Amino acid sequence: MTQIAAFLVLIALLAIHAACRGGAPERLTAMAMLVAAVATSMANMQAALPFRDVEWLLFWIDGALFAALLAIALTANRFWPLWVAAIQCVALAAHAARAFDAAILPLAYWWIIGKLSYPMLFLLAVGTERHHRRRRRGALDPAWSRTGRSQPQ
Repeated sequence: MTQIAAFLVLIALLAIHAACRGGAPERLTAMAMLVAAVATSMANMQAALPFRDVEWLLFWIDGALFAALLAIALTANRFWPLWVAAIQCVALAAHAARAFDAAILPLAYWWIIGKLSYPMLFLLAVGTERHHRRRRRGALDPAWSRTGRSQPQ
């Protein structure tokens, strides 16, 4: 339980960091990850999940997070959200692998879906700090990529 509390504190601090120093993609990513972390913690609150079968509630939480991260990655004018969405896709693949092969050890399943969030948090922190540095230097750093319609410059 201490690890869960420490993770929630870490993600809350990174969300505050993104809110203070990040652009819209950083803030939205941080919020999506924070909501998913809280939802996952609440799903695990009654009793420790055994991870002997597919944890469907976690699958749906991870799926919703992937959808949000993919939407951000496809529209943001940043490269790092693509990596975050890809890592989240690996977590979804772990759920699928567990569904197709019951011989996967519960510990391996738990480790994959539980520990992949740390590199995602690292990428969020680096992306937020890089955005802040660009803005501090006075560089133009638009949050979203251009769409098909014409936009004034």
